[in-house]
Amino acid sequence: MVDHLDALEKGVKKGKGKGAIFFIVIVAAVLAVSVGLLVKVNEREIPRIDVLSDVAFLGKSKDIHYTVADLKSGLREVLITLEQGETKAKLVTKKFTRKGYLSKAGPDRIDETFTVDTSSLGFKEGRAELVIRAKDFSFWHLMKGNEALASWPVTIDTRPPQVSIVDSTRYIKPGGAGIVVYRVSEEVTRHGAMVNGHFSPGFPLLNRGENVYGVMIGLPFDTAAIDNLFVTVRDQAANEGKTAFGMILRRVKWKVDRIDISDGFLNKKLPELLQNTSDIPEAGPVDQYLYVNNDMRIANNAKIREICSSNSLPDRLWDGRFSRLPRSSRRAGFADHRSYYYQGRKIDHQVHLGIDLASVRNAEVSAANSGKVAFAEYLGIYGNVVILDHGQGVFSLYSHLSQIKVAVGDMVDPNSVIGLTGTSGMAGGDHLHFGMLVNGVFVNPLEWWDSHWLKLNILVFL
Repeated sequence: MVDHLDALEKGVKKGKGKGAIFFIVIVAAVLAVSVGLLVKVNEREIPRIDVLSDVAFLGKSKDIHYTVADLKSGLREVLITLEQGETKAKLVTKKFTRKGYLSKAGPDRIDETFTVDTSSLGFKEGRAELVIRAKDFSFWHLMKGNEALASWPVTIDTRPPQVSIVDSTRYIKPGGAGIVVYRVSEEVTRHGAMVNGHFSPGFPLLNRGENVYGVMIGLPFDTAAIDNLFVTVRDQAANEGKTAFGMILRRVKWKVDRIDISDGFLNKKLPELLQNTSDIPEAGPVDQYLYVNNDMRIANNAKIREICSSNSLPDRLWDGRFSRLPRSSRRAGFADHRSYYYQGRKIDHQVHLGIDLASVRNAEVSAANSGKVAFAEYLGIYGNVVILDHGQGVFSLYSHLSQIKVAVGDMVDPNSVIGLTGTSGMAGGDHLHFGMLVNGVFVNPLEWWDSHWLKLNILVFL
């Protein structure tokens, strides 16, 4: 009997011990959850703020891209202001309603663009400050939440830069080139000349003084009139200024030529072109030729213009007149208007935008002047092509080569052999098709071969 009582007493004590442990575990768990919830709702991480636009300068109007993020409790409020002394303007105000307590109470990210119209805000020219404040939904700081503040110094500049013409080429022809020299009143980020809707970027002329620039101009061969001719500049605050200038357009009469297309030519050239491009449609030889002579020509010329109208070196690498292929005869001229015939029937019409020079077979082709290789590969109707960047928007082109002996990025001079003449592309016989471009516009190489023309129309201004 005593033994049973002892066992019962021990069991009760053991049960009480287990109950106490269970109670402690429950309390600890409740406390852990409570602490976890308190930590969660009282998180102390401030929102992250960033401005992705360049805001160093603000002109009359500016688009600003910003981001604000809070990945824990979520965003409660975002306020963006522009401040200058006692003058303050609210640019963006966002307030959000709490969505919950245990999950994100507000959005975790804002990624937007807004426009600052400084001309209507009453600010003065000069220094100011762009300020972004953001709060989250944390219970920290007596439920006021975490607050982040970031600011960026800005300069308000709404006055357009002043530009004045210093000098320019007086006479210019269709297919010709010229130069304009101009002075700007302040530092600018973009400047150049607009001619009949075509923009040519300028370059600094350090020897002419501070804020003096020049721009090379090329006129397309079919220019009938110069209706819109002005220098345009843009400052760091995106304010734009411009001023007109004048050039006298001289008329040119282009040569008219006839080219007969034979079956032998088609059978010889089409397989090469088909091998080097997948764009030619399945069709008869004449239709394929017409596609090549039209669609492919347009695409090839667009590619050449793209290469020669952007990122030209700012420094002039060339010196003096450009040289032509030695001991060569001219076979076709610049802007020759060609009519193409097949079996006595006119099938096409195109304009030849270079000069064809014939010498011995596989003659060495040297650079016409010092420059940098901008392109060196096969290009449709032009076959194997090398394009040289001579700086300040001036480029030379060498096509129908049988071999290319340079690579993109190579620096060359007039003694550098860049390739050998050949018949690649749409060439009927071994020759060099030589072209000149000014800021993406095909121009007449005859001018650039002429030292007298260069001196009077270009070099005297540099």
